[in-house]
Amino acid sequence: MKLTARKDESLDNDYVEVRYRELTPAIHQIFQICDNAGSVLLCKKDETTHKIDVSDVLYIETVDRRSCVYTKDDVFITTTSLSQLEEVLAERHFIRISKMMLVNIFKIKSISSRLHYRLTAEMSNGEKIIVSRHYRGILEEAILELAKEL
Repeated sequence: MKLTARKDESLDNDYVEVRYRELTPAIHQIFQICDNAGSVLLCKKDETTHKIDVSDVLYIETVDRRSCVYTKDDVFITTTSLSQLEEVLAERHFIRISKMMLVNIFKIKSISSRLHYRLTAEMSNGEKIIVSRHYRGILEEAILELAKEL
């Protein structure tokens, strides 16, 4: 893959053009990075506010009425409700997988079946989370849609 970057001070806004012969997973990841650029969540950890890049979020879970934002190495807290986050992050490939959890489908490494029509999703950091049977079809549909984009 060849990369060319050129500074152009005459532009009003930054501009990215991607040329490709075939839409590969690597090219799709470039699209995701560009789509999510500048998308951040304001979260707290140890009384310090952090700006968390949406593309770094694995999943978000409600625990004790607080939304916990999980990244590869850390957990942060946000005061934004899960339903509000679901609305905001829907275009960023986050979907609900249980009553209390949203997942970034780009961060799912594998999926396996469990008892009672549930699934286990292994995340890119090796952590495993449960997909409830009610949301199983939604996750499967979202992954099929994503596969069509690739």
